[in-house]
Amino acid sequence: MKKGASPNPAELRMILAENLQLLTSEVTSISDLCREIGVNRTQFNRYLGGAAFPRPDVLFRICSYFGVDANILLRRIDATVEPAAQLEFPLRGPLRPFDHYMLPDGMYRYWRKSFRQPERAYLGLAQITTKNGLKLWKGYDIHDQPNRAGSRRFSRSLGYTGTLIQHFDGFTLMSSTPYNDLMNITFFEYGLDSHPDYYSGISFVTRRRLAEANRLVSIVMQRLPKEPRHWINWARECGSHPITSVPAHIRAALQRVPDHI
Repeated sequence: MKKGASPNPAELRMILAENLQLLTSEVTSISDLCREIGVNRTQFNRYLGGAAFPRPDVLFRICSYFGVDANILLRRIDATVEPAAQLEFPLRGPLRPFDHYMLPDGMYRYWRKSFRQPERAYLGLAQITTKNGLKLWKGYDIHDQPNRAGSRRFSRSLGYTGTLIQHFDGFTLMSSTPYNDLMNITFFEYGLDSHPDYYSGISFVTRRRLAEANRLVSIVMQRLPKEPRHWINWARECGSHPITSVPAHIRAALQRVPDHI
């Protein structure tokens, strides 16, 4: 396919097929997978063979199960940008090897105090993976912003990527968003009081000081079970919530950083 040309349906079916083959390469039972996501086994084989597209609702369940987005229809997973090119950062010397047992690959959810509304907190999802020796972050957040100019719908989903750097007592996430040139630097320390599956920290956004917004807020992250069937329920909870509705131990951590710093 020439650069800039639109792929034809056959090419798109093969892209999806190759991505599904890669995603299912470590699945122990395709039959169990089909039952889990509610797809007919024969039809799923057609997707794997490049003979058919899934319906939008089926595609949604497939993406939710594997923790990917609808780009599996358009772009080969193994042909994405190399991790080292996702986010460059000026560091001297080699990076510290990551202690994967302290931060295993998998799905996480996080609560971050709103930068603009201190009385609210954002709940988002993140997938952490390791590729070519780098620990990578793929986040999913929902913001109270117009979907487009003039829109009356004031929420939109946002995906963003980043790189994780190991430290002795925690790790740093350096991430960027696709819709502006802001960067976000977040430091997590291991544990939250008596909760070993939690990580607490601070998050800083690179922008000038604004009277109505913070640049530094608290953040808490939780490691989630590996069962994909639960992920869709957690995804539905993503978005902005009153901070009073956040669990008490998380709310206490989110209030450690004063407002208007």
